[in-house]
Amino acid sequence: MNNVKLLIIGAGSIGKRHIKNAITLGISVNNIVVMDPREDRIEEVKKIGVIKTFTDFDLSLKEQFDAAIICSPTSLHIKQAIELARLKKHILIEKPLGLNLENINELVKIVKDNNLTVMLAYIFRFMPSIEAVKKKLDKAVIGKVLYFRGEFSEYLPDWHKYEDYRTFYMAEKKKGGGSILDQCHIMDLAHYLIGDFHSVQAANLKVSSLEISADDISEMIIRHENKVISSIHTDIFGRSHKKNLEIKGEEGNIHWDFYKNEVQIYDSKNEKLEILNEFEKDVNQSYIDELKHFITCFKEDKKNKASLEEGIHTMKLILAAEKSELSKKEELI
Repeated sequence: MNNVKLLIIGAGSIGKRHIKNAITLGISVNNIVVMDPREDRIEEVKKIGVIKTFTDFDLSLKEQFDAAIICSPTSLHIKQAIELARLKKHILIEKPLGLNLENINELVKIVKDNNLTVMLAYIFRFMPSIEAVKKKLDKAVIGKVLYFRGEFSEYLPDWHKYEDYRTFYMAEKKKGGGSILDQCHIMDLAHYLIGDFHSVQAANLKVSSLEISADDISEMIIRHENKVISSIHTDIFGRSHKKNLEIKGEEGNIHWDFYKNEVQIYDSKNEKLEILNEFEKDVNQSYIDELKHFITCFKEDKKNKASLEEGIHTMKLILAAEKSELSKKEELI
């Protein structure tokens, strides 16, 4: 992979993670271009060893590169992806796909016409514990699936303790902040593990005293196309951080806990509880695997694990949930 040339757009925490992981995969710093409008972040990536840096997006596009990783504010994702796709570049987009789906058909057409790899950075799909859950479901170890429940709850000021949370993009809805957009990993997991969404009824608003202009909670009841019901809760004010899910079937339950790095499978027929906890403890390895998968897909023209179409489907759920908050009705997806 050392001959791959990457453009990293956005040098915040996730951008710097991708830079370091690219270097770990053997990509030379001479083949990494970084763009961020903030001079302080540019100085930070220079300390990592990156030489080619820009504060202007258009100027960075004049460099030679094979693929780009979009780590900019959510509001810029689709616009920047379209410009990159026009240049026939492969793209990894940090979640969520966007604030909305404006101009998404243009992006889809350009991607299809040029046979480009576009992948959403839904990192939990690359975690061994989630893969263990997926394998159990594929083997129908709990029988017919009836219900999915997921919760992501974390206190926003704890996310980046090195900066004032009120200046963090998460504090502003117009930049892509808020619970329903940023914590969409759990919505993607419902899609990945259970299947396509059909409709949703939701509450999505701000209820805490956090000094933000974005929503801080979402509560969704989702009907899937396969008739499974999902209940998804996200918030950014929970003081005891939680990332977990439970899947109930006719013959047992599966429970996943991110912080425990553990999967529990209850077999009701044998009244047996199986506990899986021998997973990789370094979370960054999943990010390395994600980047390696992305590069392999565009170099070998393989189908990626989190496609643009799947990212669009999850965005449709988010938009329908926001609509449901206003209409107070169940909305089709």
